[in-house]
Amino acid sequence: MLRPEDALRCTQAGAGAVWVSNHGGRQLDRTASTAACLPDVVAAVGDQAEVYVDGGIRTGLDVVAALALGARAVFLGRSPLLALLDGVVGVGRLHRELLALTVETLRLAGCRTPGDAPGLAAAERTTPR
Repeated sequence: MLRPEDALRCTQAGAGAVWVSNHGGRQLDRTASTAACLPDVVAAVGDQAEVYVDGGIRTGLDVVAALALGARAVFLGRSPLLALLDGVVGVGRLHRELLALTVETLRLAGCRTPGDAPGLAAAERTTPR
């Protein structure tokens, strides 16, 4: 889902989590990105549900950005499927490389854990320019 109203309806119906996804919509030029929709969905559901996201997650910076925007977890979508070209070894390599990039990004951002990342987005919005 991409719309905060839809996410709110899901939580009102008892969902414990919602998943922000444009379902491969990157093929359409004007489809909303998950990163653009994520903050509004997070704000709409508040603490009523966890929010997960996929789409555009390719690097550690993408992971940390999604966490900073309020995602509780990220999903990789197509990347593991492409890594399967090298079999199980390729998928393992993808996960190890993404973990290393994520840890490096967290360190550079001053975060000790992924749980520290959500404060980044709030700090960015309140920091005077």
